[in-house]
Amino acid sequence: MALYRTKELVSLVSIMFVLLATNIEALSFNFPKITPGNTAITLQGNAKILANGVLALTNSTQIPPTTTFPSTGRALYSTPVPLWDSATGNVASFVTSFSFVILNPSGRVPTDGLVFFIAPPDTEIPNNSQSQYLGVVDSKTSINRFVGLEFDLYANSFDPYMRHIGIDINSLISTKTVRYNFVSGSLTKVTIIYDSPSNTLTAVITYENGQISTISQNVDLKAVLPKDVSVGFSATSTIAVSHNIHSWSFTSNLEATTGNIVSQ
Repeated sequence: MALYRTKELVSLVSIMFVLLATNIEALSFNFPKITPGNTAITLQGNAKILANGVLALTNSTQIPPTTTFPSTGRALYSTPVPLWDSATGNVASFVTSFSFVILNPSGRVPTDGLVFFIAPPDTEIPNNSQSQYLGVVDSKTSINRFVGLEFDLYANSFDPYMRHIGIDINSLISTKTVRYNFVSGSLTKVTIIYDSPSNTLTAVITYENGQISTISQNVDLKAVLPKDVSVGFSATSTIAVSHNIHSWSFTSNLEATTGNIVSQ
């Protein structure tokens, strides 16, 4: 009897089978304020964290309002974010929310703008990316790898003739735009949702007066970006305009399914 059971067990184990296990690779953070000494944030260029819990991307009111002073600053979450799984091809879905204030104390025509962006994990401020290039595009090359949501204060030659919010894919010539109703000093709240099954990137913008704008675009992030990415903000100005992030949260989920083949 024991011999029969042993042979039965050997026979069962000798049959190849696949055990499927679903793993959710999740990343989440929430900064109601961004306090000095926050090691989860990597600062680049002129960006700094102020004592009041505000992330200042460009030089602020410490610069005289009438001064022309080019400034570029970026802030990135320090940990790379898993965007897609190389074994399965699955792509993460994510939602991020942030609030910001752009302050133009001089009353002059404000420049240049702010962008939330996703880029390769080793991203640095590109050369030739000041002013209209928002700290994400090297104006001397066509090879720029990022996806972003821009808040553009100034209409350049490649822009629509208005202040605008745009979805950018490897270029600041936005694939989709809506009007940006900028008011100096007012708080703007933004929620960006990426739905990976439909490849849809949607942003909801809520102004301090309660007005709401939306913008949406089909984007295959796997075709544009590597499997791990950096997420963060960039801003540029040529006069004393402050681009300040007041809060930021982010949550992503990447489903990774692996198969294990078992044999004798």
